[in-house]
Amino acid sequence: MRVIDLTHPVATGMPVYPGDPEVRIDRALSVSDDGVEVARLELGSHSGTHIDAPSHSIPGGRTVDQLPLDMLVGSALVLRPQVRAAAEIRPEHVVLPDRLPGIVCIATGWDRWFSADGFLRGEAQRHPWIALGLAEELWRRGARVLGVDTLSPDRSASEGEDGQPPQLPVHEFWLGAGGVIVENLTRLDQVPVEPQMSLLPLRLSGVDGSPVRAIAWERAADASA
Repeated sequence: MRVIDLTHPVATGMPVYPGDPEVRIDRALSVSDDGVEVARLELGSHSGTHIDAPSHSIPGGRTVDQLPLDMLVGSALVLRPQVRAAAEIRPEHVVLPDRLPGIVCIATGWDRWFSADGFLRGEAQRHPWIALGLAEELWRRGARVLGVDTLSPDRSASEGEDGQPPQLPVHEFWLGAGGVIVENLTRLDQVPVEPQMSLLPLRLSGVDGSPVRAIAWERAADASA
């Protein structure tokens, strides 16, 4: 079975959403001095490839440790709309079956900008975003986990007008309905259109999100074809 890693490495100085805590990894203990190697991690709950639990933007919403695991493992569909940077992805940009699996990911190819160089050039925050109408249609057809290879399914902070942060209509709708969002996926272009996925977070008590180790693999029928 070929397993595809959909996760960006977590490392000191890695890109983060504007305003989020920076990531720093230091040595806390060493084999030479302490007999064991232990690292100290400093990072926000939405660092790298991560999951947004409903409590991320919905008061009283479920926290990451309250999410059912069977919601985050199983059949998925990868949509590949042809859109330019800083463009809205609307329903007419994708072809949808009548019934969707619980996990739907949207591959835009923007993940190539998820690097320090990409952020410095300003390309990183000019990512495509999802129209509320598309999010509503995905939910209506059965999706409950929405994955993107961008900073956010909404426009990012740098896209706001007059120095004000933008609204987050997709977050408010999707998380408000009890779904979850996975951001900063990578290599979605390398997976089958209908893979199996695992998007498991750390079991952080009462926390609004968590880094995940996201993976995909072929369904058994596809692999034997």
